[in-house]
Amino acid sequence: MTPAKKTGLSLSSRLLLLGALPAVVMFVVLMVFFTVARLDDARENLEKNNQLLADSLAPALEYAVVSGNKRALEQVLRQSLLRSEANWIRVTDLTGTELGFVSHGIDRRAINEGDFRVHTAEILQEPVEFGGDLFAGGWSGNAGALRVGTVEVGVNPNVLESREQEILWSSVIVGGVVLAFTLVIVNHFLRNILSPVHSLARRVANIIEGDYQKHRVPVQGNASELLEIHQQLNDLATHLRELETSREETLRISEEARSKAEHASQAKSEFLTAMSNELRTPLHGVLGTLNQMRDEPLSLQQSESLATVQRSTEDLLTVISDVLDYASMENGSFATDKQEFDLRPLVENCAASFQLAAEQQGASLELQLLGEWSDSVMVMGDAPRVRQILAGLLENTLMYSDSGFVSLRSHLLSLEDQRVTLNCTVTDSGGGAMANQLNSAFGGIEQTPPGDMGLPVVQRLVELMGGYIKVEHEAGHSSSICFELVFDLATEPSG
Repeated sequence: MTPAKKTGLSLSSRLLLLGALPAVVMFVVLMVFFTVARLDDARENLEKNNQLLADSLAPALEYAVVSGNKRALEQVLRQSLLRSEANWIRVTDLTGTELGFVSHGIDRRAINEGDFRVHTAEILQEPVEFGGDLFAGGWSGNAGALRVGTVEVGVNPNVLESREQEILWSSVIVGGVVLAFTLVIVNHFLRNILSPVHSLARRVANIIEGDYQKHRVPVQGNASELLEIHQQLNDLATHLRELETSREETLRISEEARSKAEHASQAKSEFLTAMSNELRTPLHGVLGTLNQMRDEPLSLQQSESLATVQRSTEDLLTVISDVLDYASMENGSFATDKQEFDLRPLVENCAASFQLAAEQQGASLELQLLGEWSDSVMVMGDAPRVRQILAGLLENTLMYSDSGFVSLRSHLLSLEDQRVTLNCTVTDSGGGAMANQLNSAFGGIEQTPPGDMGLPVVQRLVELMGGYIKVEHEAGHSSSICFELVFDLATEPSG
């Protein structure tokens, strides 16, 4: 079986694309959305945490700034730096003089604030109300508070980039795992769907190759539509197996009938050959006796009776000869001769021999020589068989032409390689009777009308000599029969 040419994506590829494409699109959209959201949250949290650190340090550093206790100031700053993501913390007074500075190995002189994100908070000194409860917490952020300094928290932007990379990588890894898991699930379900389809395809291929075995229908895990197709394929396989069995039986019967027909035909041919030979011998004896009797003195009535007997015997001998020839053709033992002869006098003499018979029937026989005839046309072939063909056609044509005319047109055409074509057409004015009889006769010996045994012989002779023969008829008009033979020209024409 020739594989079909692929014109597009396979069914499995299309289903995989149908199942995976929405999942991939949804995965990409959700991953981008949640990644962007996480990045925004990380950026916002980092800003809030560092600003919260600065805001928390401002009240805690009030006492150390006011009292000038740098040791306590740096201690608070170091503890705060360890517990934060800041790179450095600096405290200045109102004049901008640095009171304290801590960092993760960064020289205060190398700090360029443009390279850091700086969060600031003012250090305020709250007034104390002596008339009230000392421990009541009378601190407030009103306009009475005095700014005594500023705390600055510096954060390297690389911290945010590092956090963003972590978020991106974690999103890609988690998303990739989820996507891979989704594709595995989709592929698993696709295989469950496509496996029965592939099984159906293999089943159809097996049926095409002649495997008509009935298979068990796989019920588990199959859709109802696929189960129905499986059952229909089983029914189809059963039907094809029955047809094959019937065909084999028909072929066997036909072969037996053909063999019997061949044996019968062979037996018929052998019988006809044997009987024809057996009949020809006594007929030749009868003809010889009749010829001897013609030399004896006979009365007029006896002479006429003797001529009638002789003519009937000759006709019977002709029929037997035709039967013998046909039997020889049927069993393959018939062979034509190839001798040099003059084609023109053969055609003219054959036509002349039927002139008297035509006149006796009230018909006229006309011979027309057309084409490239010369006084002598020497060819190689079987002259007696060519004359037998012409005589057989003229005799049967006259049989159905009681009046009117019979025309024999003989057309000769030269070919290349020293060959000529003889095309002879016998036409009558019998209105179709000859054509009907000839069509029946050319159907084979079984369909031959009585008395027309020579016509199948004529047909087989023409075919054995490499020519063709056909019958033409126009309704209500003349009928004609035409044959064509090809001859090799003789190398040395005799005079």
